[in-house]
Amino acid sequence: MTPPTHWDFPVELCCRPMAFVTLTGLDVVYNAVHRAVWDAFCANRRADRVPISFKVLPGDHEYPKCRTKRTSYEWYIPKGILKTGWMNKHLNLVPALVVVFYELDWDEPQWKEKQLECATRVEIVRQSLQGRNTKVAVVLIQKKTPLPPGEDVIASERAAALCNACDLSGKSLFVLPHTDHLVGYIIRLENAFYEHAQTYYYTEIRRVKSHKEFLNKTTHQLLFVRHQFKIAFFSELKQDTQNALKNYRTAYNLVHELRAHETNMLEIKTMAGFINYKICRLCFQHNTPLDAIAQFRKHIDLCKKKIGSAELAFEHAAWMSKQFQAFGDLFDEAIKLGLTAIQTQNPGFYYQQAAYYAQERKQLASVLCNHDSSVTYPNPDPLETQTGVLDFYGQRPWRQGILSFDLSDPEKEKMGILSLQLKEKNVLHSELIITLLSNAVAQFKKYKCPRMKSHLMIQMGEEYYYAKDYAKALKLLDYVMCEYRSEGWWTLLTSILTTALKCSYLMAQLKDYITYSLELLGRASTLKEDQKSRIEKNLIKVLMNESPDPEPDCDSAAVKTSQKLWADRVSLAGSNIFTIEVQDFIPF
Repeated sequence: MTPPTHWDFPVELCCRPMAFVTLTGLDVVYNAVHRAVWDAFCANRRADRVPISFKVLPGDHEYPKCRTKRTSYEWYIPKGILKTGWMNKHLNLVPALVVVFYELDWDEPQWKEKQLECATRVEIVRQSLQGRNTKVAVVLIQKKTPLPPGEDVIASERAAALCNACDLSGKSLFVLPHTDHLVGYIIRLENAFYEHAQTYYYTEIRRVKSHKEFLNKTTHQLLFVRHQFKIAFFSELKQDTQNALKNYRTAYNLVHELRAHETNMLEIKTMAGFINYKICRLCFQHNTPLDAIAQFRKHIDLCKKKIGSAELAFEHAAWMSKQFQAFGDLFDEAIKLGLTAIQTQNPGFYYQQAAYYAQERKQLASVLCNHDSSVTYPNPDPLETQTGVLDFYGQRPWRQGILSFDLSDPEKEKMGILSLQLKEKNVLHSELIITLLSNAVAQFKKYKCPRMKSHLMIQMGEEYYYAKDYAKALKLLDYVMCEYRSEGWWTLLTSILTTALKCSYLMAQLKDYITYSLELLGRASTLKEDQKSRIEKNLIKVLMNESPDPEPDCDSAAVKTSQKLWADRVSLAGSNIFTIEVQDFIPF
């Protein structure tokens, strides 16, 4: 598994959002009853259980502080579109509901003290959630199975008193008898929790919507996108995917209405990519794959010309590659869940396109990042931030939160661009390209597209050749040669044989070298006469047990290594009798 790069989508964008509920008052390490309760909540959850993500926390856990509510947006200028911590905050840090578990039976002799202690625990939780709309509920763990509703007079009196003491509505107090039917009780409990959570997310959506009347189109453009994204994300947490999709679509259109300039292009594209991913994901989830494909095409058409800074053009290629790869992944995932794909519309085409942009990235990087070895990485590092992460997605670390289009510090900008170029120099482009090509090959194999498969295998072979892995390159090229011979694609065959001959030269593979030379001299080869005579001279040298001349356009370091290998071969002059199978290739 390769480590994530900054082009990868964040985990919190790609997961399925689930309501976040925290459970307090459970000692899952030392208390067996509590452990059993926790296991019933989280062990082997089947698909028919409600989508909640649970976490056990101490009762006095500090939740993220709530910022003071804004009374006016009049002087407020946003510093970016979406904070990098926002999705994670609502998935894993700010709960929709906090549940306080407390062991208390209705016939408890010291009822008053226990009631007070329970109320205190609830108060501590409320304090730690100050300013949030998070719901609070209490679950009493009891030893006895309760009587049917209405029969236990003490229970109903005490329940009312407890709700009063804890300032809870009757809908937020539950009883959990620790008996044989624990899982059944837990499932009923979590269904009730789920309803509370949905109310919370509904309130959050209303809260974000209420900001709208204070915004103006001139200074708050970014906020329109931000709020629309938040409403969509909260709708997903509420499991209302139809409204989520509707709001993501609106957010997508709003991103493209933003005034774009070289300085904010990356932020616009980053957000467009995130929202497009969400839309496509939900379309596949709703089983409308044609909508997903249409959205993706629109996305690519709108973004492919938004290159941004010319000195960082490789970034645009990397971004484009990521868009195609992510869509291929979504398409593939949908197929695994039962969607039917066809030969002319399968994930392979998207992986192929992703590989194409990865190749373009490599070419652009070789031109733009071709610095002399004397150029050193800037110090201080322009890509460092105080917290180690960006505040907003898609911004430049050296000018976070600066929205003006004219750059106040051109020198800083120069250093920032240089540091990105030098970092790009160390990217293993061939590895990225090969991974994407092999994903594509696997798909074309599955959908029975042999020619597409062969075409991409050659590209993989050539990429291995550039990555100096000559053995793997030969293996792939050899595999495809047989097909091209039998189908008579002479020009293509000649081109592959030329690369194969280079590989066998660089590895000093005598038998392969002779075989490919013979075939390139044959009738089927489309090489010009002067090239054929060069190969013939080399072949005669090898047959006379001398070293051949290097093949043209090979890496100079690799040539040095191979000349040594050939010299060793010649001096050893060991087994010099080869049987070469000529019936497979065209006579000469």
